[in-house]
Amino acid sequence: MVWAVIAAQLAPPFMFSGVGVALPTLGAELHGSASALGLVETLFLGGSASFLLLLGRLADASDKRTLYKLGLLGFGVLSLVIGSVSWMPAILVLRFAQGIAAATFTVTGPAILTELVPAERRGRVFGASMGAAYAGLTLGPIAAGALVDAWGWRSVFWVGGGVLVVLATAMHGLLASRWRWPGRFVHAPSVALLIGAVLACVMGAASLHDGALGVGLLAGGLTLGAVFVLWQPRLERPLIDVRALARHPVLRDALAVQGLLYMNAYTSLFMASLYLQVTLEQPPDTAGQVLALGSVVMAVLAPLAGRLADYVPARQVASVGVGLVLLSALLGLGLDATTTLPYVALVLGVQSAGFAMFSSPNMTLIMGSVPPSEVGIASALGAKARSLGMLSGMVMTAGMIAFELGDAPIADQPLPLMAAVVRVYAILVVAVSLSLLLSILSSRRPLVAP
Repeated sequence: MVWAVIAAQLAPPFMFSGVGVALPTLGAELHGSASALGLVETLFLGGSASFLLLLGRLADASDKRTLYKLGLLGFGVLSLVIGSVSWMPAILVLRFAQGIAAATFTVTGPAILTELVPAERRGRVFGASMGAAYAGLTLGPIAAGALVDAWGWRSVFWVGGGVLVVLATAMHGLLASRWRWPGRFVHAPSVALLIGAVLACVMGAASLHDGALGVGLLAGGLTLGAVFVLWQPRLERPLIDVRALARHPVLRDALAVQGLLYMNAYTSLFMASLYLQVTLEQPPDTAGQVLALGSVVMAVLAPLAGRLADYVPARQVASVGVGLVLLSALLGLGLDATTTLPYVALVLGVQSAGFAMFSSPNMTLIMGSVPPSEVGIASALGAKARSLGMLSGMVMTAGMIAFELGDAPIADQPLPLMAAVVRVYAILVVAVSLSLLLSILSSRRPLVAP
C-alpha cells in the first residue's frame, strides 16, 4: 500500500514539468501572447493555492483516500480535454480547474503516508516519495521534448493524461476507501475571499502592462488576502488556525522557510524553458534534456536526504538545502544571450541539489510538529506554503514578462525575455536570502514534541 502511494507520486510531476517544455510551441500554434503563456502556468498554481486549505479540511472531515483517487482521475481527464482545445481562454480555465485537481492529491498524499508509516520511518518514506516525484520531473521534460518534436504540444497532454487515468484506475483497487459525509466543515466566505485574492493577484500581474488596471487588481488581491487573514481568528472553523500556528513555532518556521524558498522552484524551470527555446534558440528536445538534468540530481539525492534526516537534525539538513538554492539563484544572475548549455545545466543542477536536501527533511519537521489528529491540516499547510511560494514566484514572473514583453508574441522577443529572466533571478536572490536567514535563526529554537 505504502509503495503504491509512493509510486503514484511519479505521474503528476511528469505532467508539471512537461507542460513547460510545450509552452512555446503551444503559443506559436494558438497565437498566444507572452502574458497568456505565463497565465497557463500561473492559473494552474492559483487553482491549487486557492483550494488547498479547503481540501485539507475536507480530507480530515471525510476520507483522504477517496479524495486522493478523485484528484488523480480529475487531473488526467482534464489533461486529455486540454489537449483537444484550440481556444486559449478555454485552456486557461481548464488549467485553473486542473490546479484544483492537483491540490486534491497533493494535500492527501502525505497525510495518507503519515497514517500508514510509523514516526521512526517517515524520513525515509518521505524521501522515497520525493524521489518518485523527482523521477517524474526528470522524465517529464525529456518525454515532452520528444513528443513536441514528433507530434506537437497536444501530445504532451494526451500522453500524460492517459497515463494518469490508467494510474487512477489501478489505485482504485489498491487503495481501499470509504467516503463519509463531512457535514459543515468550512467557512464558505473565507473560501470566497481566498479565491478572490488569488485570482486578483494573478490577473493583476498579467495586466501590469495596462498600468492602472494591473496595479488595481494587485492591490485588490492583497487587500482581500489581508481581510482573509485578519478574519480567521474570529471564526469557529477557520481555514488557517492562526492561534494554532502560534502554539506550534516549529511548524510556523518550517512553513515560512518553505514558502520563501519555493518562490524559486517552479519559476526557474518555467523561465529556463522559455529562455532555452526563445533566447538561446534550442529545440524542444534539447531544452527538455537540459531541464531534466536537475531533476536527475533531485531523484538521486532526495531519498538520501530523507534517510539523513532520520539521523541528523532535520533542520540542519534543510538549511544546507536552502544555502544551495541561494547559490543557484546567484549563478542565475549570470545568464545572458551567449550563455552555454553547461552553465544553464549548472544553475539548474545546484538548485535541484538544494531542493533535494531541503524537501523531505522540512516535510518531516512539518508532519512531526502536530498531533495525529491534525496531520491532514498540517499536510495542507505544507502544500499551501509550497503552492503559495510557487504562486508568488509565478505572479512575480508574470509581472516581469508583462512589463518587458506585454502582449507581443514571445518568440519575437528574445532580448526582452532575457531582461525579464535577469530581473526574476534578482528578486529570487532576495527571497531565498530571507529564507536562509529564517532557517538559521529557527534552528536555535527548541524542538518541542506536540
